[in-house]
This record gives sequence, C-alpha cells and structure tokens, in this order.
Amino acid sequence: MCNSGFFDPLNEAMTNHLMEFMKPLPGRTIHHYLLDAGCGEGSHLSHIQKMLTRRGISELTGVGMDVSKEGIAAASKTYPHPLWCVADLAHCPFANQQFDGILNILSPSNYAEFTRVLSEEGCILKVIPEQCYLKELRYLYKQNKNMPAYSNDNTVSRFKEHFKLLNAERVTYRFALNADLIEPLIHMTPLSWGATEADWHRVKEMNLTHITIDLLILCGKK
Repeated sequence: MCNSGFFDPLNEAMTNHLMEFMKPLPGRTIHHYLLDAGCGEGSHLSHIQKMLTRRGISELTGVGMDVSKEGIAAASKTYPHPLWCVADLAHCPFANQQFDGILNILSPSNYAEFTRVLSEEGCILKVIPEQCYLKELRYLYKQNKNMPAYSNDNTVSRFKEHFKLLNAERVTYRFALNADLIEPLIHMTPLSWGATEADWHRVKEMNLTHITIDLLILCGKK
C-alpha cells in the first residue's frame, strides 16, 4: 500500500511543512537531521527525504526508528539512504536536541523523548486519522461491532499540552483501488484487528473501487 501512491499527497503535505523550517539560506549550508519515530517499513521517511533533497535540502540525514525488527529489516533492504534502527520510543538512543524535524505518522508517541531530542527551533509533525479516514471500512465494522463515533479530540489536546501548535492541516482525498490492493489495505489498518472470518468475507465482497484518506497533520514546536 505504501508504495502504491496511497500516501503520496500526505507525504507532499508533510514535505511542505518541513520546508518552512529547513529551506536553504543564501550563502549558508546547514546539515539537517530528520527522525521518523515509528517508521514502520520506511516508505514515508524515504519519500519525504527524496522530496526535500529535490527542493534543495542537500545536507540531510534521515533516521528511521521502530520497535519492530521486521519493519526495520524491510526498510534497510528497500531504502538504503536513511539510517535505520530498532529502538523503543521510551528510550530513544539519540542525543539531546539532535533533530531538526520529527515525524510521527499514525504511530504512538512519547512526548517526553520527542521534546528531549528535538532542537529548539525544530518542528514535530504528528499525523492522526480524521473522521472520514477509511470510512468505507469503518462503516462496515461499525455496523457489525457497534463501534462508537471516532474522535481525535483527546489526541489533539494532548499534543497541545506538550508542543505549541503552529498549524493543523487536514489532508483529504480518495484513492483508486485495484483488486490487488484490497487485501493489503485490509491487513494495513487496525480496523481489521479482531475481525471475524465473516467480516473479512464481507469486505472482500464490497468490491471497493475507491477508499477515502482523511488525515490531520499537527505541526508543532517547543
């Protein structure tokens, strides 16, 4: 899913935010450090690093960190340019104020550690679902599980307790699906965790042609 273009508009939007903090200054060369905390299989960091490089951020070190050994192994085989490490968010193996940018995409957070490793003028981008994220699947599971209405208010409030919120950008679009992407999509989302065999069967019979992506980018600094 990550290499199908599913997250391309999101990656583009995050790159735009990072450029506000990393844009080159005439006559000055600054080396930037970017951390993806909870990087999974590494596609977000790799794609964003490439876009930043194309926009003139030539001195850039990307670091991907995840607790999953399998995810880091996949990232290191697929994307050779960033640095990859297996580590726990509660114990980031980095120096104080090491990073000019932190990405935290659909992943748990440890704000104490993020505050410690983020530079004084750096930015943090946290991506969380909005109400219509994967709504086609949400509707199916809500019907069968009596799921409560989704709200990210608590997550936004907690972010604002730790960082100054500079911007909250909602990124919404529909992504065309082909038959080969249906099963990876189902496996990708926590919505399907605990799904019954009947649930899986219903999803596969929906003949989805499009899926809605609806995400919120919280941009903050210390």
